[in-house]
Amino acid sequence: MYELSKDQVDFILEDVRRNGIKTEELQLSLLDHICCVIENEMSPDKNFDDYYRSVLPRFFKKELKEIQEETDLLLTFKHYYAMKKVMLRSGMFSAITFAIGAIFKIMHWPGASVLLQLAIISISFIFLPIFFLIKSKEVKVVQQKFIIGFGVIFGILFCLSTLFKIMHWPGARFMWLLALGVLFFLFLPVFFFSGIRNPDTKMNTILSSIMVVIAGGLLFTLTAIYGAKYKEEAIEIADLHLKNVTIFASSSLDDKTNKIEIDSLVRIELKQKTEKVLNNISEVRNSLYKYLGEGKSVNEEELLMGYRNDYLSCHQFFFKSYTRNPEKDLPKEILIHLKKELKTYQSYVNQYFKISSKSILNLDNQNRTFDGKSVKTDWEHIYFSVTPFETIVRNLNQLEIDIRLIEASCI
Repeated sequence: MYELSKDQVDFILEDVRRNGIKTEELQLSLLDHICCVIENEMSPDKNFDDYYRSVLPRFFKKELKEIQEETDLLLTFKHYYAMKKVMLRSGMFSAITFAIGAIFKIMHWPGASVLLQLAIISISFIFLPIFFLIKSKEVKVVQQKFIIGFGVIFGILFCLSTLFKIMHWPGARFMWLLALGVLFFLFLPVFFFSGIRNPDTKMNTILSSIMVVIAGGLLFTLTAIYGAKYKEEAIEIADLHLKNVTIFASSSLDDKTNKIEIDSLVRIELKQKTEKVLNNISEVRNSLYKYLGEGKSVNEEELLMGYRNDYLSCHQFFFKSYTRNPEKDLPKEILIHLKKELKTYQSYVNQYFKISSKSILNLDNQNRTFDGKSVKTDWEHIYFSVTPFETIVRNLNQLEIDIRLIEASCI
């Protein structure tokens, strides 16, 4: 067994200090371990310096001061390993749940929404916050802390905006644009200027920045700013109309004082006029489906998969131009003819029956917002201009229900 001299022990202690070990207890602990290894394994015929240099790498991966950094981390961040386990497990749970949820959504199986919600909530409120806490403690450079922080903020906003989008909750578009703002105006500048100053990381920083710009740009191109705005507005108009229909149905159908006695001939004539209007609505719907299907017979479910949020194609079908200006976007003949038929039907009902159908079939000009301005707008532009396909289908279906309700209220 080899026995170390006092000078050799002092040399080891001093070398440990030079390698970044500052805590006295840690210095003495390392000194004890290194001395024990050397004394137990080194033979008397070997050179001390060479053997010491071969033993030292057993205590670190890259350099000895890693032990000091990890000790400091454990002293200031007591639950480091526990949080690391939670981070890894939540990350694995989120990834697996998100993958399964995406498959369920594609296949239209029940439970997709729950799985996606669980995955996104786990990423946003468990994985990313713990990731930030751990990584911000590990890095020493302030710029690196900001980079991690901005990256985590972007990740959380991106995940939550996706959740709000798939659940159709309000605020998804604002949250998504805010996430892109954090990416382009906070994360990217700090990342680029902090990395380009270091010659060792300059090239990687430039390449990474280019990739971030490309990826962010591709994501931004998927942001339908006008489409989302017009979709929200179209849904609000449709919802308001549905409320009016509910009020009309509850008042007109139950109010016996507005009913008049009608003979069988009038009843037959009313039914004929009703069927004529309904056929006209059906023709408009079928023509739209044929236009979007490029002349082929395509059912509504297939069109919804490809055109659900498409407002431009529908606008081009109903109007002669696309300027988002109701004074310049003139309706085509198919829409003009539909409105004419509706007016004729409404006039007939108002003339021969004590029914006010204007609350659910209002063909007069009303206010609608275009590019931030409230404009007095005609019926065609309110329900069909820059309106997504999904909402147009809903409006046409609702129009059929309106006509049936007017017919029922007359009889």
